[in-house]
Amino acid sequence: MKDYENLVFSVKRQQEICDAIKLKRLETVLPEAMKASGIDMWLVLAGEQNEDPVFFSMVPTIKDHASRMTCLAFCLEADGIVSRYSINKPNAALARFYRQLEFDNDRQWEQIAEFVRGKDPKRIGINDSSVSSLTAGLAAGLRDELIKHLGDLAGRLVTADDLCVRWIETRIEEEMAMYPALYELTTSVMARAFSREVIVPGITTTEDVEWWAVEEFDRLGVPLSFRTDVNLQRQGEDGKFITDVIRPGDILHYDAGIQYLSLATDHQRQAYVLKPGETKAPEGLIAGCRTGRRFAELAAAEMQYGRTGNQVFHAAIASAKNEGIDARLYTHPIGLFVHSAGPTIGLYDKQQSIPGRGENILRPNTAYALEFNVGGAVPEWGGQYLRFYLEETVLLKESGRLTYLDDDAWKLMLI
Repeated sequence: MKDYENLVFSVKRQQEICDAIKLKRLETVLPEAMKASGIDMWLVLAGEQNEDPVFFSMVPTIKDHASRMTCLAFCLEADGIVSRYSINKPNAALARFYRQLEFDNDRQWEQIAEFVRGKDPKRIGINDSSVSSLTAGLAAGLRDELIKHLGDLAGRLVTADDLCVRWIETRIEEEMAMYPALYELTTSVMARAFSREVIVPGITTTEDVEWWAVEEFDRLGVPLSFRTDVNLQRQGEDGKFITDVIRPGDILHYDAGIQYLSLATDHQRQAYVLKPGETKAPEGLIAGCRTGRRFAELAAAEMQYGRTGNQVFHAAIASAKNEGIDARLYTHPIGLFVHSAGPTIGLYDKQQSIPGRGENILRPNTAYALEFNVGGAVPEWGGQYLRFYLEETVLLKESGRLTYLDDDAWKLMLI
């Protein structure tokens, strides 16, 4: 049994943890998000096999699809409590989280309209944002039916983009407390993947390492948040990522993440494959990772509450230029989704202000994948210019302090 296996719970226990957290989020995060967004009713409509991404964050884990058309309705009451209803075919799983209204299968849309009219909300939020796919989950057909049946009340429909973002991005205390263990699970498996237990230089390919990681996470019963990627840079192959047989002297890179206990991880590391007789990596490679750590510090210092993603991006890049660091920054929110809702801080192929998503502001109790690369010449490789790709999941806590989940994140691994 590997040390990290004790971090994986039984499926039953996983579902118990996830459902307790979802219920607490509905009771605590949602009222604050609705008040802050100025929305007093939120309708989340989901069609079977075409569910709104937000839907699964609001229902018990055992509920793996919408039943025909599921309507979840959230009403902000005068006392600040959010009442939760489901207006659809009765479902035992939903009954744990929602008050289920009397249902007539042939009159579902009429019942939804009657419910809304009875509550008389001022602003009805729906997920039809044009800013982010995560806040635009309402299918066009469902939106058209809703508008038709609401009649004059359709004029009160507003996009719930801000509400969606607040709901998706906010982490409660229990989630913050779990994140280090989730991260340890990810890094522990990948540390084993980047070892001589898995890699035999001259024989093992980068694709072999990818598949080993995929199969190991599958053996553990832990889903990936995205397909594990492994590649390398090599002396004499200037500016190229290579997928090939791994050789001594190569610098390897992986990008990996899991989706476990409803939270995603995302991180990148690099490793040097020692040549015969070597005990450490060339100093130029170590220096590149050291520069990466310095840029991470500069970027972290700019990640302050109330700033937009675009403001953080430009300030961090300006700080890097002042120190002579060639940096590219493309940090994204993470949490319920690997590329989650919230402020986008640069994009890999767009080192500039990002319209829409880049204008979201940083808020407390949120998480980010601090993702970037820095460039530098490696003297031992004849001055070859390399880019060092690094990424760490970080937490922005209530205190305003950015917390790293692994203090060894910036060290160059040795194989």
